[in-house]
Amino acid sequence: MQKRMLASLVSLLLASSAMAQTSPAMLSDKPAKQPNVIIIMADDLGYGDLGAYGHPIVKTPNIDRLAQEGMRFTEYYAPAPLCSPSRAGLLTGRTPFRTGIRSWIPSGGKNVALGRNEKTIASYLKEQGYDTAMMGKLHLNAGANRTDQPQAKDMGFDYSLVNAAGFVTSDLDKVKERPRYGVVYPNGFYRNGKPIGTVNQISGELVSSEAIHWLDSRKEKKPFFLYVAFTEVHTPLASPQKYLDMYKDYMSDYERQHQDLFYADWADKPWRGAGEYYANISYLDEQVGKVLDKVKAMGEEDNTIILFTSDNGPVTREARKWYELNMAGETNGLRGRKDNLWEGGIRVPAIIKYGTHIKAGAVSDTPVTGLDILPTLADMLHFSLPTDRAIDGESIKPVLEEKPLTRHKPLIWTIDMPYQDDPTDMWAIREGDWKMIFDRNAKPKYLYNLKADAGEVNNQLGKQPALEKQLVADFTRYKNDIDNDSLMRARGEKPEPVDWN
Repeated sequence: MQKRMLASLVSLLLASSAMAQTSPAMLSDKPAKQPNVIIIMADDLGYGDLGAYGHPIVKTPNIDRLAQEGMRFTEYYAPAPLCSPSRAGLLTGRTPFRTGIRSWIPSGGKNVALGRNEKTIASYLKEQGYDTAMMGKLHLNAGANRTDQPQAKDMGFDYSLVNAAGFVTSDLDKVKERPRYGVVYPNGFYRNGKPIGTVNQISGELVSSEAIHWLDSRKEKKPFFLYVAFTEVHTPLASPQKYLDMYKDYMSDYERQHQDLFYADWADKPWRGAGEYYANISYLDEQVGKVLDKVKAMGEEDNTIILFTSDNGPVTREARKWYELNMAGETNGLRGRKDNLWEGGIRVPAIIKYGTHIKAGAVSDTPVTGLDILPTLADMLHFSLPTDRAIDGESIKPVLEEKPLTRHKPLIWTIDMPYQDDPTDMWAIREGDWKMIFDRNAKPKYLYNLKADAGEVNNQLGKQPALEKQLVADFTRYKNDIDNDSLMRARGEKPEPVDWN
């Protein structure tokens, strides 16, 4: 009897050991050493623009592999449908209207920038002993030469190579003859506050190379936070010839005859086809792969939390500005596009990988937002967030552990784009399956059940009185809290509408 009991105990211990080796490590366990954190941000990449999200043509093997090794989100939302406010929300965990950024920031334009009393993920992790760096598109001020506005170092980044505002500027901008031809090489990047001039690299390669160089050059073996914000697939599109050749069948005859025609000269020209856009996505994928391969080569793959996402929805074939012509972003059937509050403007691809700590190939349908990233990192890395400010996001660590998530307040989105002919709605909230969009006067305009109507075609406003009353009450309470934000008051700010006309 004793021998049988001993044999059974040994078998149980061996089985338990095997399970421990094959099951994901619990995220609640404090790691032996602090994990590294990498956030990779694409620019204007649509929900349907990747192979992992169902694009039937575009090849994205590196990002697809990341999805196979981590968790892919089907209902991840950017904090806003435009670049500057979305990036502010991600880095601070605060809805963008609180941060001083209500819309995109024109280069050299109005005195708009991230509030100096805001703290970013970089600031928090620096306090935890992390090395911090960012490469790519900052777009949280009106220019990297502005001494009156906070720069990357003021936002917690020890090292930076940034294109501070808006477009990837190019020497082709200065050429007076038209039509203009040539590869778009950027001239608007600053390294640690100093301009580097024109470089003979396309933006994506410049950014990925700088990220790898920084990882190689670190002398102390501290944990690191690396924010890699590619300018792809924002216009102007620029891709190596091998990727243009890969998608030549999706280019018009005119495009094949006029490659490297500068994007500013496209307005009066024929449709170029979707091939250039497809090429730029695959080029972006290659640069993402370089960063991922470097982390693996460093032996840090299992000890690095990696988020890949996009700042907002895509520029679809519905061009609204001259520099948006000939784009071909996909929303996978969702309504809308960049700059509006339909699902196509705010729902974006997102993948989180953390070595063996997150189940490989997991897919989550739980609604989450970029505002959740900061509190999630605080939860996973065991540091406290300050109590002197509102943090709108909530930790999604339960989701990463494939457990239910209970939210304590609605998801909320804000944007201020007052087009003269068609003003963009300003507010939206989501509670459960229900989403309500409000106009610029905070009046309810649309109500959708996203579970039954993901395409947002059946407006339920006026048909759900009890639900509407509750959503309006919750929104009003939330809006009042934002309008009276403590950090905004400390900066002496008044939330005035932005006039871009």
